[in-house]
Amino acid sequence: MHIKLTFESIFTNRYLIKNFMIKDLKNRYTGSVMGFLWTIVHPLTILTVYSLVFSWMLKMRIGEELGTSNFSVWLYAGLLPWLLFAETLGRSTTTVLDHANLIKKTVFPSEILHVSLLLSNLVNFFIGFVILICGVLITGSSLHIVSLIYSIIYILPLLLLTLGFSWLCSALNVFFRDLGQLVSVILNIWFYATTIIYPVSVVPETIRGYFFWNPLVHVIEGMRASILKGALGSSEGLLYLYIFSVGIFVIGQFVFQKTKKGFVDVI
Repeated sequence: MHIKLTFESIFTNRYLIKNFMIKDLKNRYTGSVMGFLWTIVHPLTILTVYSLVFSWMLKMRIGEELGTSNFSVWLYAGLLPWLLFAETLGRSTTTVLDHANLIKKTVFPSEILHVSLLLSNLVNFFIGFVILICGVLITGSSLHIVSLIYSIIYILPLLLLTLGFSWLCSALNVFFRDLGQLVSVILNIWFYATTIIYPVSVVPETIRGYFFWNPLVHVIEGMRASILKGALGSSEGLLYLYIFSVGIFVIGQFVFQKTKKGFVDVI
């Protein structure tokens, strides 16, 4: 029942979602000299820092078995989906409170705020994705025809996972204001608990099995396999990723729909 209401709300307010998405993109760069170029500069800056630290200073090397011997390209392939997830979740957690005046004064479909934020960050993701493809070609790595198709298979559960967590954390943050700070701490820990800056092969075998339960590991490993190898990740990991992502999506929208009526009394 609740999931039907959620989908109906998203479809009915699709033009409002579009306007919020465009507004968010404009507000990020209004008054900025470089404007939309910051979309490119930001991830490339992070990539440069991590590449210098881990590739140059710590002498980390990867082999062709990972699809490329270029550490920066390999790192960027894992960094892109993480940035989409982390930035959307981080901003979505406080989005209901940020739009308190709008929610208190009108009958507003507040669940669409998270969708517009996700789509806004998805625009940045696809810009970064084009840069990644260019990086693969420039470094001489082969780009397989099925790479783009396979990558979509991993982007879809990433979107469901991100939106589900965004609704869940946003709803709970209205009643427990410390959650916003807690999410920031958890994201920092989650980053290093995910195979973004290191391959899974360097993880001690005694704890490597626990990494299977981290859904973002499957997203990142799957994206790398898709782009750099033209292949899918493990079938078990992909199945778990879809089950977990759909589960979080359903739970997130359910909690949000159940609690949204109480937002006005609290904010």
